Amino acid sequence: MEVATRLQVVFLVIYPSMKLLKMLKMKLENRSNFYLINKPKTWTSQDLCSKFKYLYKFKKVGHAGTLDPNAEGLMLLATDKYTKLFNYTKETDKTYKVSTLFGYSSDSIDTDTDVNKNEDVSLNDHLEELNKSMNTFLGSSMQKPPMYSAVKVDGKRLYKYARQGKEVDIPDREIHISKFELLDIDGPKAEFLITVSKGTYIRSLILDLAVKLNTTAVVTEIFRTNIGKLSIEYPEYIRDINTLESTTEPVSIHWSKILDLPVLEIDDLIYKKIIHGELLDKSMFSHDKLTVIDYKNNIAALYTPFNKNYFKPEKVLL
Repeated sequence: MEVATRLQVVFLVIYPSMKLLKMLKMKLENRSNFYLINKPKTWTSQDLCSKFKYLYKFKKVGHAGTLDPNAEGLMLLATDKYTKLFNYTKETDKTYKVSTLFGYSSDSIDTDTDVNKNEDVSLNDHLEELNKSMNTFLGSSMQKPPMYSAVKVDGKRLYKYARQGKEVDIPDREIHISKFELLDIDGPKAEFLITVSKGTYIRSLILDLAVKLNTTAVVTEIFRTNIGKLSIEYPEYIRDINTLESTTEPVSIHWSKILDLPVLEIDDLIYKKIIHGELLDKSMFSHDKLTVIDYKNNIAALYTPFNKNYFKPEKVLL
């Protein structure tokens, strides 16, 4: 009886819990994926990656398209080997829901620095002028980034110059605005839905709009709703990272929705060739351009045209 009791004790000590088994299973699986997730306000984009990596013990987590700490909304994350694929994702426009306050100003054009009231403004009385001014921004134009931004001038971030009270020449950059809609208006407050190209600063856009209306403005809220076709309405969208459990793998979004490239599905024989970085016969490919090599629903590699007879590996993820 005494021996049996000791055996039971040993069994209880070494028998792994279900939680541990789940964690071990996740560690052994191929965990390279893409994720759509909400970045909370006040978090940096890197804060989100670090939290996600720690929560699920990924080897690596990266993101596409930085959001300022005071902004919230949709971010695209990649884990492990798929972090190598951001250079191949299509540069797409991004859509933001933006809340503003006219007649006010701040050094950062938002609420991160002291906000001052300059005048009483009722946008309801200038609705026609507001709509006309908004329309002038549609299309391509040049924009000057705000001083409180991460843009580098002479190797130094602009916000560092701003905090030191130094003035620098900020080069203009080309931007494109494809949508500028008024969602709501209430006295000095206005809410917009804006779709812009990469590198566009919403704060600068709102300030430029205010100048056209002979007033000032600050941005009070920025929420990113879309990255190209990717949306917060997608079922894969993770709305709150704080509700995730480390023992349950989060819902990923399939790579075919991220990479706009032709796909070649392969068998075990071709898989062995890819492992060794071999050339593949051009006749296997349907398009004469960069192609995703799909092995059992995972990205094994990216192959690109080499010569008239072969494709060569551009990126191998095995």
